[in-house]
Amino acid sequence: MSETITPPLALHGWYMLTQFADLTLSSGEDQAEERGRRLDALGAVLAGWEDLGDDGWSGLYRLVGGGSDYMLLHLRPSLDLLGEAERAMRLHPSSQDLAITSDYVSVVELGLYGHTLGLARRAERDGVEIGSDEWAVLVEEFLAEQLETPYTQRRLYPRQPDGMPYVCFYPMNKRRNVEQNWYTQTLAERARLMQEHGHTGRGYAGKVSQIITGSIGLDDWEWAVTLFAPDPIEFKNLVTEMRYDEVTSVYGEFGSFWVGHRIFGEAIAGEFRGA
Repeated sequence: MSETITPPLALHGWYMLTQFADLTLSSGEDQAEERGRRLDALGAVLAGWEDLGDDGWSGLYRLVGGGSDYMLLHLRPSLDLLGEAERAMRLHPSSQDLAITSDYVSVVELGLYGHTLGLARRAERDGVEIGSDEWAVLVEEFLAEQLETPYTQRRLYPRQPDGMPYVCFYPMNKRRNVEQNWYTQTLAERARLMQEHGHTGRGYAGKVSQIITGSIGLDDWEWAVTLFAPDPIEFKNLVTEMRYDEVTSVYGEFGSFWVGHRIFGEAIAGEFRGA
């Protein structure tokens, strides 16, 4: 069964909406005052969303380069609640002052390549066929066990780590070329490559924290990666080192990268006013 071409099992947590926005210019002193009041009100909304407990959180980031002024991250328990946050932003009076220019929809994903391989080998040993009713029972029991672990809970419902105000966001795909097709590799081969990839990432524990979100069927790319760090040079270090992993060098395709710095609740109003 390790030679089977089958998707890895995965667990899913909060949905995430990544928005990019531009701050417009005021056209006069009177209008500037009205604009300031609208943006102050928006700042209060965003500050109130920074910690919604089990209902997620939102964060505002000032971008450097990338063609946009700001990036917003919204994490919510369901797509519907994510849509409510999006609607609240679009209908807010300040939408004429902070214009959303593009966005990206995904869901926090914990891919279980190695675990899936182990479960498949166990099923093979016990004479259970992948896709059968017996296999479905094994999967259901295994996923239920995984959901109970603190590690899984932290991965599925992530917070921005303290002391890591810098952010890097980018979408990515796995190649589907004739000679470089990730999806025609066996489960055993994909698990091997992802284990190597994960080993590189673990070398940056304490330097970089990540949120991996899946977007197959939700947006144009297959995954999005959101990194946090105390020093932005760590983004360059990590991404460079991972380029040498086989899973990236052979199968990785990347979209644009955006980097910036988080603006926290009490500073948002002053940020929008240029203070």
